[in-house]
Amino acid sequence: MKQFAVLMMIMALMGMEAIGKTLSPQKTIALPQKPIEVNLDGYLLGALDAQARQKYDVAEKYWEVLYTKTGDKGTLYQWMSLLEKTNNNPKLVEVTQKALVTYPADLIFHRFLAIGWLKGGHYPQATTKATWLAQQTQKGGDYALVGEALIKTNDFTGALAAFNQAYTTLHTDAIADRIALIMYLQLKQKKEAIAWLKAHIQNYGTSVLLGKRLGAMYADGGDLDNAALINEQAYDTTKDLSCATEALKIYTYQKRMDKLAALLEKSSLNNPLLLEIYIQTKQFDKGSALAKKLYEKDHNLHYLGQSAILAYEGSKNQNDPLLLNEVTQRLKTVNAQLKSPLYQNYLGYLMIDHNMDIDTGMGYVKQALLGEPKSPFYLDSLAWGYYKKGECTKALSLIKEAKSLLQSPEQEVEDHLKAIESCKNRKE
Repeated sequence: MKQFAVLMMIMALMGMEAIGKTLSPQKTIALPQKPIEVNLDGYLLGALDAQARQKYDVAEKYWEVLYTKTGDKGTLYQWMSLLEKTNNNPKLVEVTQKALVTYPADLIFHRFLAIGWLKGGHYPQATTKATWLAQQTQKGGDYALVGEALIKTNDFTGALAAFNQAYTTLHTDAIADRIALIMYLQLKQKKEAIAWLKAHIQNYGTSVLLGKRLGAMYADGGDLDNAALINEQAYDTTKDLSCATEALKIYTYQKRMDKLAALLEKSSLNNPLLLEIYIQTKQFDKGSALAKKLYEKDHNLHYLGQSAILAYEGSKNQNDPLLLNEVTQRLKTVNAQLKSPLYQNYLGYLMIDHNMDIDTGMGYVKQALLGEPKSPFYLDSLAWGYYKKGECTKALSLIKEAKSLLQSPEQEVEDHLKAIESCKNRKE
């Protein structure tokens, strides 16, 4: 018994969870479905180990045996807490009522009885017991228990009063959320609920729960700007990605690319989407850097190709030899494995337009045309290659075909056509 008493004292000082973690073995073993006949120390270790593994139904059986063998009041508290955790409400009520015969003034047992009745669906009894208990203790938690019981009886005005009483000493997220929900949903005091919850957040800070709740209330009323803002502020405080996701949905619906980009930049929630935004908004330098980062992470050659194209498109000096060498080398790496018409044509056109290697460039363009023979852009690239080589008749035929395939005018094709026609006329 001495060792058992020492363990109980340690548990009281450190808390059950900490002890459970300390004593829990590293290797997973099968747990017994009922306590094994061992000494008291063994039962205690078994109970704590089961709790550490979140096997609460097994832990409850151990605590029952421990109480039966010791009659210790602290052990009885532990057993009741496990009965509550496993939602064994009939047994919780039965055990608590028996305990109150011996300890009629013990408020903890009265609290367990109120909880057992509440969770077991005996709402009038739970309300009466919780109200009496709150009057005795004047504690916020007990007033919150009254509020929960009154909600079950549909007395929402009374429930709000009880939660407001609890709030005078407990400014927890759970109580604040309850007050706001009762006002908003049950009492239809929507503006007041939003103002109240906003004031709470300003005074005590936001959280995942409250940020999402206030955001949902704003969204329900059509105020999407504030809904997104509140969720983003909750993300900034908590770094919880679910809050960022809620804001992201709203910004996407609103097509607020600036807000989307800013949120994605700080959250890294969806880098591929951020890359698309950079491309749509022509932020080529940022896009190139992000695509390269994605390639280094995932080794997806499409990102390497995109990084090359965006680096070229975003450059202030597209004739820079170092730039051209870097871009073409990346694209050669991509084309060696992907065989993508998009990258084949882009590399080929660069080599042609900058006179790097016209014949090799035309070879890449011809490979692209094998995949997409009716692409007006690839035909334009090939025509430009023939123009660079002085073969203006072939160039003119191809550029006219390219123009005929376009669904809308393209300035670069028009410019190429003029240059090729001028070349053809000079040759004649």
